[in-house]
Amino acid sequence: MLTILTQAFRRTTQNWKIVLLIFLVNFCLGLCLALPVFNILQAESHGSLAFNNLVADFDFTVFNDFLNKSSQSLKPIFPISLVLSIAYVVLNVFFSGGILSQFTIRDTFRITDFLKNSAHYFVKFFFLFLLQVLALIIFSIISILILLVFGKLASGNTEPKFVLTMIPAFIFVGIYLSYILNVGDYAKVLLHRDSLINPWQAFWKASHYVIQNFKTMYIYWAVLLAAAILMLFYLWLESVIGMVSGLTIGLMFLIQQVFIFCRVFVRTWNLSNAYDYVSLRPIPITIHPIIVEPIFEKKSESTSIQEEDNTENKLSE
Repeated sequence: MLTILTQAFRRTTQNWKIVLLIFLVNFCLGLCLALPVFNILQAESHGSLAFNNLVADFDFTVFNDFLNKSSQSLKPIFPISLVLSIAYVVLNVFFSGGILSQFTIRDTFRITDFLKNSAHYFVKFFFLFLLQVLALIIFSIISILILLVFGKLASGNTEPKFVLTMIPAFIFVGIYLSYILNVGDYAKVLLHRDSLINPWQAFWKASHYVIQNFKTMYIYWAVLLAAAILMLFYLWLESVIGMVSGLTIGLMFLIQQVFIFCRVFVRTWNLSNAYDYVSLRPIPITIHPIIVEPIFEKKSESTSIQEEDNTENKLSE
């Protein structure tokens, strides 16, 4: 397990240009939303200094007054947010094929080849993503039912007993959610390695593969733990530095971008873990069917004429 984690981490580090490219694309998408929001706030505040209260310490009164007076001005932001969210998801699905192809060829990163490989696998990966969304919807329904059942059992108890009763439900929800997300990574690897299967077959095979090789879940949880520690470290930095002036706001902005880069790195690291584990314990690949065509020898004209003459002579006799 540790070997796969370190080897996948090393491969992700070697492909830092891919991580940087995805980060820059996500950064541009964020700017497409941040700039209109900033302009609206500037226009609606009419140069007021009231929003400075939100810098040193969040004042809900200022925010609530703004929503009461100028909530209509934020309406154009919602369709922009929806479009950018869809673009964010589609682009991250799109880049997955290029990432796996780069892991396979182990060559110098070329953006043209990367985009070409991403486009080649995009349709299959997108349908796989839709299957994963469907699985998450079913999971959400099951999770709500389980939480309702456990909540009913825990009702009337004291707060400590209520929390203890709900812990098994939350553990199950967490394990099942991480399982579906992990299966998605292994299904991508399988689709990339096997050109004869469709997204449904890849998702189904990956589901069995992850259960049969449960160590894959330990690897996935180890990366999640590293990401959680990273997030706690960011929250600690934010509390220590604080955003109380222009200098600290600029510093925190840079720190935020570093942590967003790390988040992209972690997502790529997870895909690299799946790629390495499947390389260590391969999933059987569909065998290409071999069609054997019968070979007919073409007779020469002279031979056919001679055979016809022989036949006529026999009939005359």
